[in-house]
Amino acid sequence: MGHYFIHPHVFFETLAYFIAFGAYLLLRRRFGDPISTPIRWALIAAAVAGAALGSKLLFWLEDPQLTWHNLHNPAYLVGGKTIVGALVFGLISVEIMKRYIGVRQSSGDLYAIPLAIGIAIGRIGCFLTGLSDNTYGIPTRLPWAVDFGDGIPRHPTQLYEIACLLALIPILYKIIVLCGAEVSRSEACAKSKDPATARSNTSVAQGSPDAVQPFLPGDVFKVFMVAYLSFRLLCDFIKPYPRIFLGLGGIQWACFLTLLYYSPDVARWLRRREPRHEEIVR
Repeated sequence: MGHYFIHPHVFFETLAYFIAFGAYLLLRRRFGDPISTPIRWALIAAAVAGAALGSKLLFWLEDPQLTWHNLHNPAYLVGGKTIVGALVFGLISVEIMKRYIGVRQSSGDLYAIPLAIGIAIGRIGCFLTGLSDNTYGIPTRLPWAVDFGDGIPRHPTQLYEIACLLALIPILYKIIVLCGAEVSRSEACAKSKDPATARSNTSVAQGSPDAVQPFLPGDVFKVFMVAYLSFRLLCDFIKPYPRIFLGLGGIQWACFLTLLYYSPDVARWLRRREPRHEEIVR
């Protein structure tokens, strides 16, 4: 009988899609979905299309000189992709689609944990693929350095990323629970006939300075994006990628600009963590 070989990158990437989709279905069943099914599938289609385009576009911009020299090389143009490009352009595509069809609710919370799981599983394939995957780090003498086959010990940046994502998943789950509790409390208060309760709910919904608010719907995905892109911004300093401007590579610039987009949300989270004056006095 013949022997069949499955490339580790293909195997783990395929496995990542299946497990991530299963995690999405479980979360949707557990926490519900404020988006109707037809609209949800329209948003998923927009996300997939944007991610497919963005993963390629940012890969080409990662090393403009190399891309220029390979403009007539289909294998190069089709073969590479980047997770950051997929996330950023997937986000842009979904926001455009939501504006076009008039959706105002936050729609990304159910994607955060599946994305973290899927990326972590996919990085196993990147690690096992070795040098040809081009996701390794720069040479280092640290005791956990890995030789990917060329005799040079390097940072196993794929393993760093897996560890970061595994640490992030329980945090995201806790936030999605808090968001679900906040939505339930808001709905209960809205139905209450007690004027004091209704005023309290209105204060929370409008962001009163005196209201102690947990994370809001939509923040789960935002926390995922901020955490992951912050990690990539820093981790890519120890990857042998070309720096295209001001010491940053193309992926790092995409991370930086997207983090600027989320900076008002980060500021909001930090303000909510500050103790109120009456709590300090007590």
